[in-house]
Amino acid sequence: MLDCIVIGAGPGGLVCTKELLEQGLREVVCLEQAKDVGGVFANTYDSLILTSSATMSMFSDFWIGDGNQHKFWTKKEAVDYWKRYAKHFGVLDRIRFNSKVVAVVPQGSEGWQVELASGETLLSKRIALAIGNNTIPKYPAWKELLTDVEYSHSKDYRNADNMLGKNVLVVGGGESGSDVALEASRVGNNCWVSLRETTGWVAPRKRGIYAADISTHRGVWGLPRDYGAALSEAIDEAELSQNDPVHATAVELNKKIKARKRVWGIYGTKTFSLPKAIVHHGCKVVGEIVKVEDGGRTLITADGEILSDIDHIVFSTGYKNYVPFLPEQLRETDPRSLYKHMFHPKYRDKIVWIGWARPSFGSQFPIMEMQARLFASICTEEKTLPEPAQMERVTCVDRVNYLEQFEHNAHRVRSLVDYHRYMDDMAGLIGCEPPLWKYFFLHPRIWLRMVYGATQATQFRLRGPGNKKSLAQKLLMKLPVSKPTHIVKAGLKGRLIYAFKSLIPKFGFFGLKDGQNSSSVAVSRVSSV
Repeated sequence: MLDCIVIGAGPGGLVCTKELLEQGLREVVCLEQAKDVGGVFANTYDSLILTSSATMSMFSDFWIGDGNQHKFWTKKEAVDYWKRYAKHFGVLDRIRFNSKVVAVVPQGSEGWQVELASGETLLSKRIALAIGNNTIPKYPAWKELLTDVEYSHSKDYRNADNMLGKNVLVVGGGESGSDVALEASRVGNNCWVSLRETTGWVAPRKRGIYAADISTHRGVWGLPRDYGAALSEAIDEAELSQNDPVHATAVELNKKIKARKRVWGIYGTKTFSLPKAIVHHGCKVVGEIVKVEDGGRTLITADGEILSDIDHIVFSTGYKNYVPFLPEQLRETDPRSLYKHMFHPKYRDKIVWIGWARPSFGSQFPIMEMQARLFASICTEEKTLPEPAQMERVTCVDRVNYLEQFEHNAHRVRSLVDYHRYMDDMAGLIGCEPPLWKYFFLHPRIWLRMVYGATQATQFRLRGPGNKKSLAQKLLMKLPVSKPTHIVKAGLKGRLIYAFKSLIPKFGFFGLKDGQNSSSVAVSRVSSV
């Protein structure tokens, strides 16, 4: 019997297999239905460019190459990096390609039987599900009324070649929807983007020659989330100061976001594709489609606008949390019902979901690595899961916190998490929290990169289980530090505000006493930085 079967050889499956092997498990097999690594990323649209920089996207212990710190990978470059990573750590030898899983059957306390399309069966103590949750497309109900127009899902979109001269509607304003809208508006006769509410928070990949997500760091993201509205105002002012219609359009889109915490109450749409489509190619944003006529040739929005002579519709409407080959009771698992979006309280470490935590900003690849490290440490019994009742209590608290922060966005995107909070939470469970105070005094240049450089995975290798201190220090010194941008300045202003607030109950300023404001909660969140 195998120790673990990892299903999927995308980035989550590769890093999970690597961590299991590195932490001492030997009977590990990775099953991949395709003929090569890469998972869903290898089969996306032709022009895909990742929305997180190489600095943010890299795994903690495998360098991206000098000079690539501000680079954004194409899908080929991302897959090439993962392939080199897998080869370096001996993962390729553990992958069985062209091995499609058709059923996972529980075998009581013994583990699982995995059935392949070939008819072969394998037995394993544990299953690591690393296929992501971008597998089964989700559509609005009115899709069933489309009888006279072409339609597709962004999962199957490759390029806009078949949209030349056509009237195209893109449904959804996430990152893939925005990219599709830009390509369609370049070649189509008309292009509309239908939004039920808003886009995510629209942000550029780069500011000049620098990757914009370098400012996704502790210096700002360590502040209380109540500061989100003030931070958003600073971002809006900075964008408008560019005196550029694309930046101004991004601000218009972001101002429609209803979440109280604004940038910290929604997911990021880290591309200017939609603003460019609007400004340069006449793309128009319309409301939710509420009525379909003429088999889809005529569509009516919630505010009464009529879209006529529609030729093609692209749905960028997300995916179902559904895995068809799992036992029936697990096929449609809500990520928010899982402990840390990973473990079912009934099955505990017998099955783990890798990649079912989607960060609002940051990158999903460091999250996958932290999940893999925790899972591997539990498999080797270095760490243990809480009792089921405690797992459920913690899951309930996490769910309430995310629903409070992200409001309706958390209800709609069930895997949505706050990147910094999730990463630090995982580090606490693993025992690899970055030694920030120690490095502030002993290694200030590395500290600067941990606090004012992107919060990526390498800083979690400095101590604790699985630490690679010497390598981590070397890699961290190669990483860029954020320039003194508007975001950095807003973060410094926020720190002064909350530092002052923390003094009010302590010294009784203005006659206030402890308990008359919530600054103690805010300061507790800041203190981790």
